[in-house]
Amino acid sequence: MALVQCTACDHRISVQAVACPSCGHPSSTDRQGVLRVLDTVAGTYISTTTLASLALGVVMFVCAAAVLITLILHSH
Repeated sequence: MALVQCTACDHRISVQAVACPSCGHPSSTDRQGVLRVLDTVAGTYISTTTLASLALGVVMFVCAAAVLITLILHSH
């Protein structure tokens, strides 16, 4: 398995990697499908830690909403 330099942070990553595990920058060797489209949207990308934080926030919001709805419905 060959390793290449990440263009954003200069860490060594696999050529098969979708994104750099260090900074989340999309791999320059993978330019197919959704990743190619996401990479070209204003030159931005979403790191894996940001994506995980976003998913956790959505789950917590849904849980809090469910608890509040349950409390409101049982109070009547």
